[in-house]
Formats: sequence, structure tokens, C-alpha cells
Amino acid sequence: MASKTVEDVLFPGIEVRVEGVSDSSDVLVMEAVSTASPGRCPNCRKQARRVHSTYQRTLAERPLGSRRVVVRLRVRRYFCDRGSCSRATFVEQVPGLSARYRLSSTGLAG
Repeated sequence: MASKTVEDVLFPGIEVRVEGVSDSSDVLVMEAVSTASPGRCPNCRKQARRVHSTYQRTLAERPLGSRRVVVRLRVRRYFCDRGSCSRATFVEQVPGLSARYRLSSTGLAG
């Protein structure tokens, strides 16, 4: 039987890699990075080929006992290379974890 990774336990079926965890008495902070294939432009649906930059989003997650859980998720911003598209860049979303404009994980919303 294969051993489970941190990602399998904390984010089952979600394409992220946990790079670090810091623990204090009241909050657990997880540093994670998206491992998903390049996203599609939300306007024209063309799949991205070029990364513009990366940045960190902070998402509130479901609590673990009495402690708050925060996910610091590093995501990629992509160029949309379709000339007829009005969107020059867009940020990837991690299905099952992040959604546009949300400050909490989609798990916390459910």
C-alpha cells in the first residue's frame, strides 16, 4: 500500500504541493503551490502557454479543531495570447481550492 502525502490528506484530489507548514497555538499556516496544468482564459477559453508572473493568495480554510487554518497559495498569472481577446492576462484558479475574488477556500464556502 502506498503511503499518503501531506497533499493527499489535506487536499485530496486538488493539484497543489505543500511546501511548508507553520504552527502556532491559534493558527496553522500552510504554504502551497499550484501544480495544475496551465489554465484557460476565462474570456476566450484559450489555454495559456506563457507565464506572466506568480503571486501569493491567502485563503481562509476550514478550522482544525479550535485553530484557524490559512493557506498561502502561490498561483500563476498567464498571458492570453489570442489577439482578439480583450483580456491581456489572467490568474489560474485551483479547482476545489480557489475561485476568483474569494478570500476563503471553496471548501470553507461549502
